Amino acid sequence: MLKLLKYDVKRDMFMLIGGAIVLIVALLVIEIGGRQIGLGLDGAAVLSLVTYTIFALLILMGACNAFRLNIRSIGRRLIPLGSLQYVGASLLYALLLNAVMLVIGGLQILYYDANGTLEKLIQTGIVKIEWYSPLPLPIGIAFILLWGSLFLQTMLLLVMSVMESLNVKGRALIALGMVLVLSSLISAAENSFFGGLGSSPLTGFRADNQSSITMPGSESAAGVSVYLFELVVIVLFVWATARMIDRKVRIE
Repeated sequence: MLKLLKYDVKRDMFMLIGGAIVLIVALLVIEIGGRQIGLGLDGAAVLSLVTYTIFALLILMGACNAFRLNIRSIGRRLIPLGSLQYVGASLLYALLLNAVMLVIGGLQILYYDANGTLEKLIQTGIVKIEWYSPLPLPIGIAFILLWGSLFLQTMLLLVMSVMESLNVKGRALIALGMVLVLSSLISAAENSFFGGLGSSPLTGFRADNQSSITMPGSESAAGVSVYLFELVVIVLFVWATARMIDRKVRIE
């Protein structure tokens, strides 16, 4: 699994470095350019969040593409690796890239804290924090985002394995339909059992309008139940993906 991860990172190294540079440049443009045009703290904060969201989606797409290349590669016949290792390598790949993005975001928050911008964002109500967990806030943010990305990634890998097992037209529409159905079923289950609490992608963060970002928290007891439920779902998704690779995915 680690060999597959190393191969993916080495293969995509130039793209990853370029993506990190583009992200940093985009954030600098928002920070410096925003001051020049009088964008204000609210606009800069929302644009920064949108930028991170776009790059998080690109990371998911990149991890899914690496997974697709690996499971359809002729190398599967040459290297005796189990399907679970392909799934695990793709999940680690996505987590690694998201962790790097979190480091960049953490450095930006430290910069905001040092120059007083973070305090202004909270005092003016641009950023609203409702945090009830016993975990320290920075650790909680990192955990929530990484868990949310892991949960979504397992679902996307299952959808990708199903799509690559089909030899019909309109596979993209089928994949989109699967994502919508699975998301709706999981959301309905969480609404029914946990009152809507969940760790969906970027959970805990929402842009209420163009000038407000809210990070709500949940009671720790309810949160533990949600994570246990989603852990079971993740295990089921991983198992189904591995079975699909073994039985259905075509090798080219």
